[in-house]
Amino acid sequence: MSEINKSATIEASIEKVFDFVDDPEKIPKYVPNVERVEDVKRSDKRIGDSFRVIYKVLGVTFDEKFRVTEYQRPSHTQSNFEGGMNGTFSWTFESEGPSTMANVRVEYELAGGPLGKAIDALVLERANEKTIERMLQNMRQAIAQQAVSMG
Repeated sequence: MSEINKSATIEASIEKVFDFVDDPEKIPKYVPNVERVEDVKRSDKRIGDSFRVIYKVLGVTFDEKFRVTEYQRPSHTQSNFEGGMNGTFSWTFESEGPSTMANVRVEYELAGGPLGKAIDALVLERANEKTIERMLQNMRQAIAQQAVSMG
């Protein structure tokens, strides 16, 4: 199983950052390569909520189903995902005065057994790591723009 850990400081309150990440409809705005989000099912408690993310990496389209498994607003949320890759996507947030430290941990395994692992090691792992770095940069910019447009 591959693992990616990244962090970024975001100039917004922990609640604003958490709420931004908690909205599946916003995913295409900040996650590179995401074409769309479909089949969003949400509840007040969030545990068990689900959505599908369709994205492309290196010309290959992935259709991943996410299901929320942990939810503790505003400090932590985690989803399991399955499709072309299977794993977990975890967020933790720490308040740092007016800013928030956002930490993301992705653990995943490419479907396809040993061949999938070889492809991941050769190609996808680095692409996925770069995608997570860009995702955090884009998120920082999107939240800043959201704050400006709201006054």
